[in-house]
Amino acid sequence: MLLWLLATLLSLVLISVATIHFLFPWVLLDIRYILTAKKVVQDIKDRVKKRELIIDTFEATAKRCADQTFIVFQDQKFTYKYVDEQANRVARVCLDLGLKKRDAVAIMIQNEPAFLWTFLGLQKIGIKVALINYHLRGQALSHSIHGCQSRALIVGQGDEILSAVEEIKHDLSELQILIQSDDVQGAGFKSFNKLMQEASPDQIDISIRDDLHLKDISTFVFTSGTTGFPKPATVSLLRTVASIGAFTFFNFSEKDILYETLPLYHASALNLGVLNVINKGAVIVLRSKFSATAFWEECRKHDVTVIHYIGELCRYLVAKPKQDTDGKHCVRVAIGNGLRQDIWEEFQQRFKIPQIIEFYAATESPVAFQNIFDKVGSCGRSSPLLRKLTPVTFVEFDNDTQSAKRDKNGRCIPVSTGDTGLLLAPVSGSLPFEGYYNKPKDTEKKIIKDVLKEGDVFYNSGDLFYIDKDYFLYFKDRTGDTYRWKGENVSTSEISEAVNSLDFVHDTNVYGVNVPGCDGKAGMAAIHLKEGASVSPQHIHQISQHCSKQLPAYARPRFLRIQRQMSLTSTFKQQKVDLINEGFNPTKIDEELFYYDTKQNEFKPLDETSYEGISAGKIQL
Repeated sequence: MLLWLLATLLSLVLISVATIHFLFPWVLLDIRYILTAKKVVQDIKDRVKKRELIIDTFEATAKRCADQTFIVFQDQKFTYKYVDEQANRVARVCLDLGLKKRDAVAIMIQNEPAFLWTFLGLQKIGIKVALINYHLRGQALSHSIHGCQSRALIVGQGDEILSAVEEIKHDLSELQILIQSDDVQGAGFKSFNKLMQEASPDQIDISIRDDLHLKDISTFVFTSGTTGFPKPATVSLLRTVASIGAFTFFNFSEKDILYETLPLYHASALNLGVLNVINKGAVIVLRSKFSATAFWEECRKHDVTVIHYIGELCRYLVAKPKQDTDGKHCVRVAIGNGLRQDIWEEFQQRFKIPQIIEFYAATESPVAFQNIFDKVGSCGRSSPLLRKLTPVTFVEFDNDTQSAKRDKNGRCIPVSTGDTGLLLAPVSGSLPFEGYYNKPKDTEKKIIKDVLKEGDVFYNSGDLFYIDKDYFLYFKDRTGDTYRWKGENVSTSEISEAVNSLDFVHDTNVYGVNVPGCDGKAGMAAIHLKEGASVSPQHIHQISQHCSKQLPAYARPRFLRIQRQMSLTSTFKQQKVDLINEGFNPTKIDEELFYYDTKQNEFKPLDETSYEGISAGKIQL
């Protein structure tokens, strides 16, 4: 009788499971995700309860793994103990210079070990670290340094970085400028290396961090500003703690070796890459910048097990000639974002990568997604069940007004599966939207209210996603005044302001256009000249030289369109939709076009021949 009851019960369970799977095939995927996420969430809760900061985690790891390798850089190995001692020296130098807890210090350092021990040393004494993009120049650089109310600037090695700082030195007279070099020339500069040599490597008293709160700022990470300059997104100590669970989804451990070629001034490389390595006591192989030629050679040389990518990086690797050694390596996981469907399978199959984890996240975003299911092209899932845990919504978007559509009651309109929608997330979730430092207007622009009901408040990601029938998400496009190129977010306003400062330019309308075979969008500037001015080779040369001086390389427009009159909406705002649709195709545009020749560093006339060359990938942008 008992066996009969057990058999009946088992049958009912199996029938129920089969029915649920038939009616809701995505539920089992959700359960798998939730079981993994549960471990991550519990770990974060435990750390929050103990008030364990990321620097506490590093110091514990450095004690536990003292003689183990932490960083590999240019064939040199640096142990956890050595990096900890260097970080202690950084902390002491800063204290001796009069810097104190909750002050802000800007660091402008390329990918090298000194970046990490400088960052960790500042964290030891509760200093807010402004991560400066070392490609910035001129006003954009000065604005970024001052935008966080920095009291000091620590500058890494490299002639280009030093030259950029030298150019704006007159704007930095109130700051202490510290150069990581023994040989420092120029008035107002100090040798940080010499000060480090005189400082003790002994452990910093942890009581200095006693009154730090998880809501305190850890770092400032700069994103593209709609007002023309990069704006500092605040990254709290809580957000850094939340970051170190990301690699749990693929069982990252102390036996793993991460290859990091992405710039450390990005939250992705620092918070996702470095902090997850620190959490487990693993190894990071650091490279100053990405090289498609050296990539797999270095992965084999250092027995790399995990690689961190952006989509453009993968496209460069796939474009290299095939070799017999393509699949010979120890890489088990590739994690990153921006890997498009058109090269995903080729990248995975050619290089024999067992698992690809594509994610979606933004520095200031209160929500993130991860695709742990090897679903080609997807960056994660958002089913009805998962939205109970992470209550995001996707709503209809109006391309003409560049805003969320509203119904007759003034509410946003949620999209269904099979549609594309704008991602919105509650601002007061478990990981709140922290906004931009001293930028209330920019912060307010990312807020959207009365979305589903009166009084609700959501974060507007500005990103569009397609949702398939199984609730997998696919990133489609970025809206508003930014686009992505060369792995960087580019502000259209920053480019417009630079070009508009030329005395023969009346106004400039900047937007991103799709280029076959390229990830992201290439910048295109539609320029309306002042009355009486006509385009000339001298004008085009001036635009080229001016952009090279005022803008970082990734932000310089790749195409110019000289307009007879500006394209404006009925409310006299710049009209971009039709311009974007026309792209850079000379057969659709009856106006002068130019493309940026990267070999000659000059704009050249764009005709059908060069258009075909760019579209076929024969002309590189």
